[in-house]
Amino acid sequence: MDKASLRKKYLMLRSQIDNRDIKDKNIYNKVINDDHVMKADTILTYVSYHSEVDTYQLINYFLSHGKKVAVPKVERHNLVFYYINSLNDLKKGSYGIMEPTTNEPVADLTNAVSLTPALCYTKDGNRLGYGGGYYDRYYENHQLFKIGLCYCALIANHLPTEVNDIRVDLLITEEDL
Repeated sequence: MDKASLRKKYLMLRSQIDNRDIKDKNIYNKVINDDHVMKADTILTYVSYHSEVDTYQLINYFLSHGKKVAVPKVERHNLVFYYINSLNDLKKGSYGIMEPTTNEPVADLTNAVSLTPALCYTKDGNRLGYGGGYYDRYYENHQLFKIGLCYCALIANHLPTEVNDIRVDLLITEEDL
């Protein structure tokens, strides 16, 4: 199956996930207790949109526990992460996705981790994104620990990959893999 067909399939599957609140809470607990996350000073995270794994609770948790939090904004076909101090620093931007209104871009990725969105993953960290290549381009130019958040129902046995596709270092789901 080609990537466009896979995207349609996994978008539909994701929209049908049951017990999302329970699954999001399980993922939340795993993320906040992950060693990489606990040791990190800075968390780069997407702001969940529609049926993605919820990141709003994670953002609030990180901000209230002394972490620097940065969220992406698309600028000239590239992601730029900006620090936020609260969810009030977000507004609807491109494609209706919440973006930062702040103007302090992340310059230092020392001791940072990134929570990465995707439609689906393989157990070894390959991901099928939304087709823009934004995260792949970002990761190509920035070395940091990458964590994928995904529901178990969206784990694929195999995904078509290309040379520029960058996998995540760790995949966190609501269940142990």
